[in-house]
Amino acid sequence: MPRSIWGESLASFSDSVAATRPAPAGVAAAAVAAELGMSLLIKALAITGGQGELLDAARRESAHLRGAADDDIGAVMEYMRARDAGALRQAIEAPMRAARAAVAGLELCGKASGAVKDSLAADRSVAQALLAGALRAILACIDANLRGREEEHRDAVAERHALEERARTYL
Repeated sequence: MPRSIWGESLASFSDSVAATRPAPAGVAAAAVAAELGMSLLIKALAITGGQGELLDAARRESAHLRGAADDDIGAVMEYMRARDAGALRQAIEAPMRAARAAVAGLELCGKASGAVKDSLAADRSVAQALLAGALRAILACIDANLRGREEEHRDAVAERHALEERARTYL
């Protein structure tokens, strides 16, 4: 697996996204945006205090988003190298992990709606907006990876739609 993007500067990551290599691309960029949203939610919950369970859950989803960004880059590179069914499955599963974490983050934003200090409500709202936009982007990438292969990957298609339905309230 390539080194983690999380040790790079933001400028370096942005340059990598803009490069002509296959990855990082859409899912990794969206997962980074979603993770920044989670960071805002974590900040709002930590400053407010008294929200231990929500804060712990937000930290877990943040870690999942970080891992999903790295996993997606590795999966794309492996698919470009191997172009086989196993590599394709990973190229579908990695963004699905990012989508799961983004949806969980949106649900946490909903739970935190009345739980954060009024002075931090904007940060919670921005967190939700970043997560919603990132989820839309990740779902678009999943759709692209599944296009023409829906019959072979019915479980992934069903999960993709279930995730979108779970998030509908927050989008």
